[in-house]
Amino acid sequence: MRLRTFTAATMPEAMELVRLDMGDDAIIVSTEQSDDENSYTVSAAIEDEPEIDAEIAETELTAEEVVSINPQTRLSFLRQVLMAHGLPQHVLEPLIRSADILDNIDATMALAAAIDDRVDFSPIEFSGQPTPIMLAGPPGTGKTITAAKLAARAKLNGHSVFIATTDIKRAGGIEQLQAFTRILDLDLVAVDGARELKLHIAQMQQADVAIIDTSGVNPFDEDDMQLLHELASAANAEIMLVLAAGADAMESADTARAFSDLGAKRMVISRLDMTRRLGGILAAALVGRMAIANVSINPSVADGLSQINPVSLAHLIVPEDEADDQSRTKVAQ
Repeated sequence: MRLRTFTAATMPEAMELVRLDMGDDAIIVSTEQSDDENSYTVSAAIEDEPEIDAEIAETELTAEEVVSINPQTRLSFLRQVLMAHGLPQHVLEPLIRSADILDNIDATMALAAAIDDRVDFSPIEFSGQPTPIMLAGPPGTGKTITAAKLAARAKLNGHSVFIATTDIKRAGGIEQLQAFTRILDLDLVAVDGARELKLHIAQMQQADVAIIDTSGVNPFDEDDMQLLHELASAANAEIMLVLAAGADAMESADTARAFSDLGAKRMVISRLDMTRRLGGILAAALVGRMAIANVSINPSVADGLSQINPVSLAHLIVPEDEADDQSRTKVAQ
């Protein structure tokens, strides 16, 4: 999967950039208008040739069979696709049941309807964010780059930004974020624990947007999670999980559930551009009871985070070629 973001003065111009760079087969993942209404951003993806594990048995379906109005054919195909993405059967079956709704829709739209029924989407809106955003998660999930992306988007949209980090013990932790905040002309506040963070409450309240980066935690360690809870309480912040796409589905589910138990309700999905298997995203949302806020589809800070919805997520999960040509598509059985 290849993903890119395009920005132009008008939506037609942004769509034309997508067509020129990625061709007519590009899938629109998300569209967004800037707060000042002076620019439009379109995120698009194009599928590579699907990967199939050598150990998995193969079957061939024609385009006609894939989009068949026969519910059993459609549901069988979706079950195979979701298993190929690493979603365990006991997790995917409720999703399959929700996809069994209408006869005259193709597999992709049936999955989109099921995702819409089972998964919440709650994008970050700076104007409607009354509390600080505290980015949290296991080590290496992309919390710091996510903090930088949020800060850049807020600053470029004219918001005043408070940004802090508690990741002061990891080698290079402060320097990494400071490199971004320096470019954005923002002062980075480094704090060591809840007590120090509480001293900056007034600054957080005065800013339009408050972002707090945290050090990586073990979601299954009570002490780590207790310290994170204390930080969030001190700042009256919303804990937002940053979860890397492509992780094992049940590990992602267990991680999301641990953060949900701590009070987190939303997650940002990072590294979507580096992922071929998306079962972890669905498992985290379904089992972990976590809404999807935004996704990161490239490492560029300036491009910010993208929004995603049930239809665009379904398009990323279901192979696209079957609906447009008569070539055989291999799916996991």
